[in-house]
Amino acid sequence: MRKILLASVAVAALTGSAFAADLPSRKAAPAYVAPVPVFTWTGFYAGVEGGADILTTKAAGVKYDRTGGLVGGVIGYNYDLGNKFVLGAEGDAGGVFGGDKTVGGIKADTTYFANIRGRVGYTIVDRALLYVAGGVAFGDVKIAGYTNDRVGYTVGAGVDYACTNNLIGRIEYRYTDFDKDTIGGVSVRQDSHAVLVGLLYKFGNPEAPVVAKY
Repeated sequence: MRKILLASVAVAALTGSAFAADLPSRKAAPAYVAPVPVFTWTGFYAGVEGGADILTTKAAGVKYDRTGGLVGGVIGYNYDLGNKFVLGAEGDAGGVFGGDKTVGGIKADTTYFANIRGRVGYTIVDRALLYVAGGVAFGDVKIAGYTNDRVGYTVGAGVDYACTNNLIGRIEYRYTDFDKDTIGGVSVRQDSHAVLVGLLYKFGNPEAPVVAKY
């Protein structure tokens, strides 16, 4: 009889433990904390730029040096390779103001600029992208009443800094060369050195890394 009683108690204890194990836990689940989004340079962007342009025009032995202002728009696309390198393509265009000068009664002037460039960048610190760029340049050269639309090349370097996930500030140096061409029977050469600042808007937001949920 005693053995039967002890066996019954043991079975009841085991049954109760198994039943308790099947009950849902009353402990609160840990709060889910969303991961911080990882910034990426990949995406389209557009913005404005402006600065100073030091232009030099040489025609018939006369040199026209002047400093004008540049104001224009920018549009482009970056692809972040994920190893600190960024590849991109960009186009910009705008107006040149004050790019005229008269020497000996003959006036030289420039009124617009446009560029199509490829870019290679390297992330030097968090959200700061050092880049070089180069491509095809378009513009006009006006002298002695004649106008010549030019095609040349441009190279430059600068830094983009992502102030937020979408707003990017920029400072850049750019050299443009239109080489020689004949205007009104006179050989004319023009090049320029420009320093620009810009404010760009990057479309879209960085995506948060995928985290498994349990």
